[in-house]
Amino acid sequence: MDAKLKLFLEMIEKIAKNLPKKTPVEILKNSYRRNPYTILMVTLLSLRSKDEETAKVAKKIFCEVQTPKELLKIPQSRLEDIIRPIGFQKKKAQTLIDVSKTIIQNYDSQVPNSKKELLKIKGVGEKTANVVLNNAFGIDTIAVDTHLHRLCNFWGVVDSKSEKETSKILNEIIPKDYKKSLNSQLVAFGQTVCKVNNPQCEICPVKSECQRLRGL
Repeated sequence: MDAKLKLFLEMIEKIAKNLPKKTPVEILKNSYRRNPYTILMVTLLSLRSKDEETAKVAKKIFCEVQTPKELLKIPQSRLEDIIRPIGFQKKKAQTLIDVSKTIIQNYDSQVPNSKKELLKIKGVGEKTANVVLNNAFGIDTIAVDTHLHRLCNFWGVVDSKSEKETSKILNEIIPKDYKKSLNSQLVAFGQTVCKVNNPQCEICPVKSECQRLRGL
């Protein structure tokens, strides 16, 4: 293991111990009843939306709805009204409906637990598939969003132009024991401390390590 990766993993451990108790990503996770289907649906809802706002929508739908058949009982116009606060309501409502129909028709109402099968579902991309594999099935894989992509490039752990490329690199170099929690920890860190437009360097628990890592 090279020095840069070793220092990065040390930072992750320190970040995990110093995260605020209530972060947007944790608020979202605790806002609804979780199973593989609802995790997939809420991940699709969360795309291009803030976790705090998605949590409110997820609570309205997925504290009650637990299966694709139950979701399809909601009129599309009603679904759009519920989703409206997070935007893209027509597209997101249609995606939830279409993905639910595919799961019923092709997978006997059960969310598949392989990346290959998840990516066959129209509307499910690389990041969504990895989130579901990690959170719903406990599979050690790293889902990369804008926070992981930004932070890992900022620290020089990767040198990549896309989230997909970052995902490929991280899943190759990060040890298995760190994969399951890396996404939630760095997302929470990016949401609350190392913010894109207003980094809170004065309260950052890894300020000195950050400077060292960027210097390696």
